[in-house]
Amino acid sequence: MIKSQQQQSGIALITVLVIAAVLIIYATFILNDRQIGDRRTFNIINASRAQQYMVGAEAFGKSLLEQYFEQSKAKRVVRTQPWATIPMQFPIENNLGNLEGSVKDMHSCFNLNSILSEGAPASTGTSGSTQTELQAPSSQAVSQGAGRQFGEQLAGEKIFVKIIEPLMPESEATPTALAAALRDWVDDDQEVSGADGAEDYTYTGYQIPYRTGDTLLAHTSELLVIKGFTPEIYDAIKDYLCVLPIKEGTINVNTVKPEQAELVWALLDDVDLTTVRQVLQDMPEEGYSESDFFTALGTGKVSKEAAGRLVFDSKYLLMTATANIKTGRAQTHSLLLKNNNQFHVVSRHIGE
Repeated sequence: MIKSQQQQSGIALITVLVIAAVLIIYATFILNDRQIGDRRTFNIINASRAQQYMVGAEAFGKSLLEQYFEQSKAKRVVRTQPWATIPMQFPIENNLGNLEGSVKDMHSCFNLNSILSEGAPASTGTSGSTQTELQAPSSQAVSQGAGRQFGEQLAGEKIFVKIIEPLMPESEATPTALAAALRDWVDDDQEVSGADGAEDYTYTGYQIPYRTGDTLLAHTSELLVIKGFTPEIYDAIKDYLCVLPIKEGTINVNTVKPEQAELVWALLDDVDLTTVRQVLQDMPEEGYSESDFFTALGTGKVSKEAAGRLVFDSKYLLMTATANIKTGRAQTHSLLLKNNNQFHVVSRHIGE
């Protein structure tokens, strides 16, 4: 009898312990779920705050640019100016986080959409160089045909090839083949530009089929879906490339870094890369004028393909504004158009 009571007491104790364990596990689950919910809410709040501050950072950065060019009376956009050399960084009140900003000249890189350019009518000065203002796409915008022979390169292709040729890693793809594939991806027809070209019939034959863009690129990373472009090639050339929503592609001598002298050299004939690099290194504080640049160069002229591409001022700047709010982060890339000393947002890309 006593033994039976002890067994019943033991069973009851085990039952109580099991129930207690289940309750503890359940309570822990509820607390963890509550903590996860709280963190999710805090992250949403911080991300929302970051987005609002990001918008403010864009407006603030734009006003700083306008203020600088208004007060400095700078005649040209030059890479040694404060906007290009001093990164913007400001704390947010109550130690919530910080705002960061940087500005890049979009004429210190090759505009991939200018691959379609056939060149511009030259207005030749005494130095043999040319200058043009950025214009909306016009008759320079290329479609297949117009009396060109099969496989004939456009001016934009030739410049692209000359820029990337010294940068290319070992690869089965040649610069000429890459230029042809890029041209076919951007143009608005389905006719291949040559033996190395690629239109829908190529891409729809892949294991995961897709079609060509047949429109202007929006980001340089789109190269990775174009025939021949590998991650290794992209990493090697991406710092020399950019995308503008136009088909013209001027290069500002005064904002190209000496280590990227290929961008200027590719527009010139009868001059070696080392000379161009040294001239960019010796650039005066206020930048070169056209005559000063060719005097410093001592030799060379703008190539026929690059007529109208070599300039000494800029119209488009890309401002990157980032807001960090504790666990929240928001970033925007704003393309700004400079009109006199005023800047207008042309397009905006939100995200990394």
